[in-house]
Amino acid sequence: MQTAPSCKKVRASLGTLGVLGMELVMMDAPPTTAYLQIYTDKRCMANCRFCSQAAGGGGDLKKIARGMYIPSDLDEVVRRLGIAFERGYLKRACIQTVMYPQMWGDTTYLIKSIRERSQIPISLSVFPLDDEKYSTLKDLGVDKLVIPLDACNSKLFSYIKGKEANSIYEWETHLDGIRHASYIFGRQAVGTHLIIGMGESAEDALELIDRLHEEGVYSALFAYTQLPGTRNITSNLNIKHYRSVQFGTYLIRENLVSFADMVFMSGEVADFGVPGADIHRLLKSGEAFKTTGCPDCNRPYATETHKEIFNYPGEPTDKEIGMIREQLGITGEKR
Repeated sequence: MQTAPSCKKVRASLGTLGVLGMELVMMDAPPTTAYLQIYTDKRCMANCRFCSQAAGGGGDLKKIARGMYIPSDLDEVVRRLGIAFERGYLKRACIQTVMYPQMWGDTTYLIKSIRERSQIPISLSVFPLDDEKYSTLKDLGVDKLVIPLDACNSKLFSYIKGKEANSIYEWETHLDGIRHASYIFGRQAVGTHLIIGMGESAEDALELIDRLHEEGVYSALFAYTQLPGTRNITSNLNIKHYRSVQFGTYLIRENLVSFADMVFMSGEVADFGVPGADIHRLLKSGEAFKTTGCPDCNRPYATETHKEIFNYPGEPTDKEIGMIREQLGITGEKR
């Protein structure tokens, strides 16, 4: 018999609730993953500058990036999730955690509840834990574990979610947590999140992504989103910078190049290390610009607006591929 959670609620993204039939939502791109967060009415004990739920912030507890995560009845969400998986509407459940005293019990309760109802694959995004907890999560049915670094180097990490942010996280502890989790879950079963546009260079981002890739760890990219109630970060987010990191990440992920093959000038990509004809062929496919992360994750409008798309939740159209070429400054298809 399960130990009761601190509260029989779960936060679910508005899009997820739309797919589950619990909210009326107009969607041109429904989520293919159910996005959930364990519920607490307290602020997170960590104090990341970008987070609406940070300990010292004044943001809306329902916000994660641009997404609204609505407190909902846990049992009903889990029941409908099982049905949605059986019918093919949802292919994965992704659980976000928050650091608070009841976190572990509430997280394992939700995982067990989902697994009792269905065999939907489960991803969990969490801060570093000990090896025993990693093993427990794997035994409970989590097949993908994510430990978000968010920042692309140690200095930015300290400023954004570490000591300089009056927070409790440390760069080396996070990297060590990723390595330990990877040893227990296996290669390509552990990933990280990187938020692009918080002051990093493309060189910073791609060097880290390449290093993690060599260790069997995958990276998911997010665009920095300034939220009300969070502390300001001097952002360098622009679409060309994001596209450069995004395309470089794709080349590394597909083992087409390594960081060492790329050329950088003032921290930005001067040469991706692949012939021009190959670049045009890869751009035409559009695959590099789709949402990255765990399998079947499309995160519609998590960090996007209809006006500016960073991660496409589906196949980019020919018109969108043309826009991407312009954003990267690569025009005129070579044959």
